[in-house]
Amino acid sequence: MHAYDEIYLEYSKEKLGLMLSYAVNGLGMPLRAFYDRFLVSREARMFAVGHPKYVAGMSGIELALSVLDREEDNTEIGCDVDDIYWTGWALAQLQWNSGLDFAQIDQVFPIEEIHRLYYPLHEADITRFFTVAERRLQVAKPQAASPIKLLRKTHGLTQQDLADLSGISLRMIRAYEQGSQDLSRAEANTLICLSRALHCPPERLLNE
Repeated sequence: MHAYDEIYLEYSKEKLGLMLSYAVNGLGMPLRAFYDRFLVSREARMFAVGHPKYVAGMSGIELALSVLDREEDNTEIGCDVDDIYWTGWALAQLQWNSGLDFAQIDQVFPIEEIHRLYYPLHEADITRFFTVAERRLQVAKPQAASPIKLLRKTHGLTQQDLADLSGISLRMIRAYEQGSQDLSRAEANTLICLSRALHCPPERLLNE
């Protein structure tokens, strides 16, 4: 699910690129030092949900100054797509694609690593960057719990309890819950034993 309406996406990419470029190139701040300020700011929270004021209403410079709680600055910076600008531009698209907030992204894909990808990837199709990024972000995305796990917890059972009640091995219970084994391909008797133990129709275990 995308973070906000797509009509704001191009604005947000430009704003985040210019914000980083101004902070680093205009104010001389280290990228990490500024980004740490951004991560804990109201601006980051509002930007992540697509608040129009932050993704479209403010300039990149105004956004940077707001993060730093500084007064208006007349410093002029160029708008060339350099490595810092590209980092913000790509990050905004990545945040929109994933629906994660900036802090969640930074935990598994720090901004320094995004910045380092500029040199091999900035002249390539941007989808190459997203292919790399999406692999990294999978660990940050909350995974939907399997029906068998939800039903087990609803009944207050441990995995061992369910194994004892159903006659299905603990190893297989874990595999079905983690998705490493596909329950839809299990033998009919396995489904019946699990459904009886969990007091539900077999199709409930298959999300049907």
